[in-house]
Amino acid sequence: MRILHTADWHIGCRTDDFLRIEEQKQTCAEIVKIAEEQKVDMVIIAGDIYDTFLPSAEAEKLVFDTLMALSNNGNRAVIAIAGNHDDPKRLRNANVFSNAHNIFLVGEMEKIPFVTLKDKNICAVSSGVGNIEFKTKSGEKVVVATMPFPSYYRYKQIKKENEQLNDSVKEWFKPALSGFKKDTINIAVSHLLTYPVNCTPDEFQNYEVVGGAISFVNRENIISKAHYTALGHVHQLINVDKAHHIYYSGSTINKFFDDISKKNYVIVADIDAKNGVKNVNKIALHTKHLMVQRVSSITEAINFIKVNQDKLLKIIFENMDFVNPQDIKEIRNNYPNVITISVEPKKIQEQIIVTKKDLSTKEIFEKFVENKTGQKPEKELTELFLELMGEVVYEAD
Repeated sequence: MRILHTADWHIGCRTDDFLRIEEQKQTCAEIVKIAEEQKVDMVIIAGDIYDTFLPSAEAEKLVFDTLMALSNNGNRAVIAIAGNHDDPKRLRNANVFSNAHNIFLVGEMEKIPFVTLKDKNICAVSSGVGNIEFKTKSGEKVVVATMPFPSYYRYKQIKKENEQLNDSVKEWFKPALSGFKKDTINIAVSHLLTYPVNCTPDEFQNYEVVGGAISFVNRENIISKAHYTALGHVHQLINVDKAHHIYYSGSTINKFFDDISKKNYVIVADIDAKNGVKNVNKIALHTKHLMVQRVSSITEAINFIKVNQDKLLKIIFENMDFVNPQDIKEIRNNYPNVITISVEPKKIQEQIIVTKKDLSTKEIFEKFVENKTGQKPEKELTELFLELMGEVVYEAD
């Protein structure tokens, strides 16, 4: 059995108000090509297919066209789960049509509907709450256990006193994992945050930025009898746990200028029921690189732009109290790869400025309360606020 693991497509996203969908069309076509060239039996999309709860018609068309192409007329199984950016109900409603093409869209923790297709390379044969079993023409059997983005709101649960999301996730995943069998290839899929083995201080800091108000899940709580665990949510490829084959595949494009140093990949893995995971290969995608460049003159800016026309650029004019608007207009007209232009006058640059972007959600709340009351909030109040933010922010994000 050969699977392709991808996640965090964020179809329809913008970078500083620049719509990325034309680039995403090319990336989706490349993923389809990789699936065909690698002769993949199954494609797993671990959440955040869309960038918003209400994607545009163009974004939905791109997703449906790509899913259909990946299914290869039903000869390849495609399983996608909802991430925090996806509307779970909107996603699963498409199963009315998608199941007939061997495409399974899982929005909530419920019994997965399926259609048994005949004369296909792989077909669904049974399902349960959060899991679905397939069988290939060659006789291989595979069970996929799914846990869409977990939250108390989405899972229709009331949080009990002293209960932690971390512990709840372990219980929520159990029904799906119960479908695993000794003679099947077992694959787990979810969209959440967890730390990798031997996480360095720098990596920990990166996770804190990504995490925001959402709770982390202990790695031990998602370790199961799965041969391979496919995760989404973190936008870079990470081997979370080599011994248990737990991976983030990363995003398919770099959405933020903070991601400039990251490459984009999909993972192709070979698995069999007897020997487990045999090969895990990361295949790079040909995506646009994002670059930020500080310049001190129009000439310096243009020279830099000319040698980086294959990249998406953010130009910051620094130590300049005035930049001619006509020069900025000409740059925008002549170089469409320049997404953002900003000016930092010397008098502003010399000041120490703390913005919300520099602060964690916890720090913003504490500063707000301190400003209003003259003292920092009690620990219990801060924890309650972060719990509420974990539910509200990621539902609306």
